[in-house]
Amino acid sequence: MPAIIEWLELCLLDAQAEILFENYIFAEGDWPERVLRILCDKAVAGVQVYITLDALGSRGFPSGWAAELRAAGAHLHWYHHLQLKGLEKRLRRSHRRVVVVDGQWAAVGGFAIADDWLTGAPGTMPYREMLFACRGNLAEQGRQIFFRHRPESLPRLGMAAFFQPDTLWWWGHGRFLEGAPPGSLAVRRRLLAAIHAARQSIWIATPYFNPDPIILRAIYRAVQRGVDVRLLLAGRITDHPLLRFGIQAYYQKLMRRGVHVYEYEGAFLHAKYLLVDGSWASIGSANLDFLSLWFNHELNLELRAPLAALLLRTLFLREFAQAREIDPEPWRRRPRWRRIIEWFWAQLDRWVQAHALGQRRY
Repeated sequence: MPAIIEWLELCLLDAQAEILFENYIFAEGDWPERVLRILCDKAVAGVQVYITLDALGSRGFPSGWAAELRAAGAHLHWYHHLQLKGLEKRLRRSHRRVVVVDGQWAAVGGFAIADDWLTGAPGTMPYREMLFACRGNLAEQGRQIFFRHRPESLPRLGMAAFFQPDTLWWWGHGRFLEGAPPGSLAVRRRLLAAIHAARQSIWIATPYFNPDPIILRAIYRAVQRGVDVRLLLAGRITDHPLLRFGIQAYYQKLMRRGVHVYEYEGAFLHAKYLLVDGSWASIGSANLDFLSLWFNHELNLELRAPLAALLLRTLFLREFAQAREIDPEPWRRRPRWRRIIEWFWAQLDRWVQAHALGQRRY
């Protein structure tokens, strides 16, 4: 996280024309206030600052901060105020994390603007997070996607000098995957296509794991084809200890089918990225759960880039080394009380999925 924070602050401080800033969580705290001051100062200096926050995820954002931003000239927009009726409306959130600066740099990931990400909750370590920054044509794509959540139309940047030539040609290709249910399920669709196409390996890092049955079946069939499937999940350090039981309810069936399950031990693994056959990668805000794939607005970056894939493979190998691989035999002998809790959360998960999806077909 320190590297992410340093890059993010420097990028914002260097902005000369425009800052587009969207996040699910922006909470009161020391580091968030530092980010707030940068945004306010840039707005006062004449930089066009647009901020989009989710009304549920950023409910801890102080009202005084909102007033400061508006007084400075920043454009603050709240996505989807809470609905009193309808499970689907309550579930549909903007979970995206994206920053675009001067039409030159774009960054996506799972980071949030909260002190817990930097220092960890009391008694724990800082979060293990991922941010991927890029420039060139992808930055302009990021601008267009950002304003699809806004009441304004896409403004002209007005400073062509800020646009940089596409730098992807020498190392590969990338494009944004925009999950915008119910109209677009691009994140889920491309994930499913990549799993179906895999011939060598599928490595997935995600803090939360409860995919729909079609995704799960595709993973099992990949193992049957001889694909090396590995899941890197959050371990004991997590922001939802009870939810972890529901995730662990999948372990025995996954391992029986040949999936290798790892739990990260050094910190709370909150990063979301995957690598297929060592060549196709997806990095962004989407978890491998039904909320991200069916309800939340998400933003991932799809990459076919040898250098990025090599770096991601190296990262995976390092993280696997710092994780604990779940051994099927000891896991099968886990205490009965754990099985009961796992069963309860598994039933609750099925009920929520069934009622949230309703008549919608997978």
